[in-house]
Amino acid sequence: MKQIPYPAESSQEGGRVICVQDVDAPGPAVWNQILGLDEYVGKVSKLKECKNYSVESEGDGTVRIKTKMVIGVLPGYSYENYYNHCYTPTSSSLTWQLDYDKHSDFDDVSGHWHVEDHPNKTNASRVFYACDVTFKKSLPKPVMNFVSKSALKQATGWVKRESEGSRDGVVPKAFLPDAVTE
Repeated sequence: MKQIPYPAESSQEGGRVICVQDVDAPGPAVWNQILGLDEYVGKVSKLKECKNYSVESEGDGTVRIKTKMVIGVLPGYSYENYYNHCYTPTSSSLTWQLDYDKHSDFDDVSGHWHVEDHPNKTNASRVFYACDVTFKKSLPKPVMNFVSKSALKQATGWVKRESEGSRDGVVPKAFLPDAVTE
């Protein structure tokens, strides 16, 4: 795990995070957790609300998922954001950015999940996560401390815990080829 804040001389507030973790569960169990966005609350620390407002097949095998998330960082500080995810099963990846048709509290966010078979273990996965976040304005020091010290571990650690606890999970039907939901 590595967090890389934007340089102090930068006019941007935010940073990048990168994580690679081995998960003792097969890929479908990991994707079951990552794609189960409507079930993130209670699994992802500090997440107060997470609800898909659109799930559509793109016709090329990809699935577009639009999700509202509310993160309660500290008492009195919550951030509401709208995300536009693209799940590409053929490359075992999920990318996202803000849904620019809606108003979000962050200035910009983009990220990527990638899941592949573990190179040395059967029925295990290697999970890659990367995310860039830019805030609209400077954050209060306690909020910035949380973001820089705890956010990455909380943003990724739950996938390992939940996947290993539900090793028989499968990719949700809405994300299988030829599935269309709205």
